[in-house]
Amino acid sequence: MAQSKKKSARGKGKGRKITFILIPSILVLFLAVFLTLWKAPPKKTREGQIVPPPIPAEEKKEEKKEEKKEETRQALPPRLALIIDDGGYNTAKFKGMLGMGRAMTFAILPNTPHAREVALMAHRNGSEVMLHLPMEPKEEEAYALERETVRTGMSAEGIRKILQDDLKQIPYVRGVNNHMGSKATEDPKVMQVLMQALKKERLYFIDSHTSPHTRGPEMAQQAGVASARNDRFIDREKDIDAIKEAIRLAMKKAKKEGKAVAIGHPHPLTARAIKAMIPEIEREGIRLVFASEVVG
Repeated sequence: MAQSKKKSARGKGKGRKITFILIPSILVLFLAVFLTLWKAPPKKTREGQIVPPPIPAEEKKEEKKEEKKEETRQALPPRLALIIDDGGYNTAKFKGMLGMGRAMTFAILPNTPHAREVALMAHRNGSEVMLHLPMEPKEEEAYALERETVRTGMSAEGIRKILQDDLKQIPYVRGVNNHMGSKATEDPKVMQVLMQALKKERLYFIDSHTSPHTRGPEMAQQAGVASARNDRFIDREKDIDAIKEAIRLAMKKAKKEGKAVAIGHPHPLTARAIKAMIPEIEREGIRLVFASEVVG
């Protein structure tokens, strides 16, 4: 009996020893497995590439657009398009604007004595030609309007006919900008018809921005017409220093946004100011370009 009790005590002692050994071992094993899983690398494909978490399709599109814009901004230097309006009345002043040796764009008024002549002069000089389309201003009585001005209330056929007649007079036209037009450019019906006509003719549109409420850029986008907007008239003041300062402000816009449009007129002071500013423009890393190179 005593012997049996001794054997039982020994069995219990052995069981306790095994339990004390097994429990820590199991805990260590569990901890090791946990740490292994916790530190495990992200899931990989068969080729060994890490599989990132899925990105929603819309976010991917936006990211690609932003990357593309950033790449374009980095690849291209800032661009400044200088447009000279009101060509067609005076050949001597017009000649004074030629020979800059840089990209220039000339917007020619239709129904003027020398419209075709100055368009040919500009083209032979390697410049770009635009149609400077007369459009209805506000306070009409304060201005001498051009013949065949596009007006609010005109029929679509009437607007298209004016455009067609103007294009027949002026060769090598690549685009159109509005002459005056503070009233007409605010009218969505007028601008819609005009943009549809420009789309058909494969012409771009530069909004001269004679009204802060213009519908030009909006309607151009809807119609799929490449467009841009004038950022600054450079020669409102007939003073060479004021003109230079206006060009500097346009340069600032170009550097900030990658491109800018500035409009001047065929005047000797404007010609002198532009010629004097070319070295400064180029020192600032800005490239003078045609109007067709800033539309989008």
